[in-house]
Amino acid sequence: MDCLVGLKEASTAATTTYTITNVNSMERPYEYSKMGELEIGLKQKLKEKTKLGVMLVGFICSCGLYEFGGVFWMTYFNPYLQTAVGLSSGDIGTIVLVAQITDAIANPSVGILIEHLKIPLFGKKRGCHLIGSILMTTLFPLLWMNCSFCNTELSRVVYYGIVAAVLNSITPFMFLPHLSMIALLAKNEKQRLIFGGISSFGKQFWGILAYSTMWLLIGTDKNDENLGQLLGEKLKIASYVVSGIGVICTIVFHASVWNLDENKTDAITDTDGGVPSKSSMISDLKTVAKNPNFYILGLLYFVCRSELSLYNVYQVFFFEQTLGLPKEAVAYLPFIYLSFAGIGSIAVKPIVKKLKPMPTFGLAILAVIIAGIAIMLQPKQYGNVVILPVIFVSVGSAIMYTLSLSLTSSLIVRLRVSDVAVWGAFNLIDRILFGVLFVVVQEFRPCPTSKSCCEACSDFYRYVFGGGLVLFALLAAALILSTRLTGDVFATSRGEDYQTKDSDKNQLKLEEVVENPIVDKS
Repeated sequence: MDCLVGLKEASTAATTTYTITNVNSMERPYEYSKMGELEIGLKQKLKEKTKLGVMLVGFICSCGLYEFGGVFWMTYFNPYLQTAVGLSSGDIGTIVLVAQITDAIANPSVGILIEHLKIPLFGKKRGCHLIGSILMTTLFPLLWMNCSFCNTELSRVVYYGIVAAVLNSITPFMFLPHLSMIALLAKNEKQRLIFGGISSFGKQFWGILAYSTMWLLIGTDKNDENLGQLLGEKLKIASYVVSGIGVICTIVFHASVWNLDENKTDAITDTDGGVPSKSSMISDLKTVAKNPNFYILGLLYFVCRSELSLYNVYQVFFFEQTLGLPKEAVAYLPFIYLSFAGIGSIAVKPIVKKLKPMPTFGLAILAVIIAGIAIMLQPKQYGNVVILPVIFVSVGSAIMYTLSLSLTSSLIVRLRVSDVAVWGAFNLIDRILFGVLFVVVQEFRPCPTSKSCCEACSDFYRYVFGGGLVLFALLAAALILSTRLTGDVFATSRGEDYQTKDSDKNQLKLEEVVENPIVDKS
């Protein structure tokens, strides 16, 4: 049995040496730095941890304005234009299509602009973020204001179309710098993973906060107002809240990264997901265009994104006008949806480990199909039961979308091409196709010029909402089966190599999906 029996001390000018004598061992000298040096080391580590924490808070705030405001745009803009402004279905479809096309064009255009823009004291990326924040904070309330000089329907269409297009073109000024912060703020791969996960967390956090705000505004209103009056009043207040959040987030973000060096040479390289050189963009697109899975995964991405967008666009109409739920339902049901969607995104990894990727995707598709059928058969007298389909579709669609992103990441890594080129092509297709799809669906609304909902409209929202979910789920199943994907989604975490023969590059396998947290670049 070892026991301490003696302690000798010998001091020098530089160090203090302690010799510990042990019964069953020879004397072993241990040299320790002075307590002062140890204290300095601990303070330095504490300082670094504090600095990282501050940067993480600032990083979350860098996406706060456009994520918080984006919830109101996606969920409430369509019902606002129809019930409060009184625009026809076709006019609303036109406005949304113009906004979608503007968004698709703005993303690559702003990316190029960032490389040539430099604001004194702020640099390129932070300067670009500052411009976007100022413009969004100033202009966002205009989207929810009554146009006092718009005396005709055409003038209202022009007004809201221009404001929507301008706001959609401003979003990339904040979105792209937010993504670039991962490479600039992270010092190593571990921190890159942390920032990547925080980016996904921030999206859910600001979305839940936005729905909570709307729930609070609607829940405290005791007046018996129709949907148009309610949205017209509450969204105007919410827009000021968005601007206030934007001011706070902008100050916190820029204060937390004030001393950031944007010219760091240790940023993530192209193969690790960084911004590629301009000359590689075209060649990378040519490379992926030769791979059939590029088109299959592009369609899968569009289907999964459209499933989410369809739900967000029509959920207010379905809950309030089809089921006749209380007015606060248009806030708390979206809140429940987003909360469980976050749980679904987190649950993907452990579920895949247990069930493998193909069964996981299959169960997620089945959950969405069941939810869609339940929505179409939902009796109006049991409206509150809709919470169960909401949970099913939120978890199922979140898992489908997450796995579609993983599959695309796998293709990017396998072909060793620019992620910016692939995601840019996917987002361009997604924005335009969904805009066209929305216009087509709006044209079939039975009462295209009515603010209120007739019986035919009630059924229209039921079948568009529920039937659309079923249709997109079935399309996703067909696409995922067409790639013949098998294997272990986390194979790369065990160190397997991506090196393959050219003849094997067209055979994409789900086992090659990376484990790193996924940053949604849409």
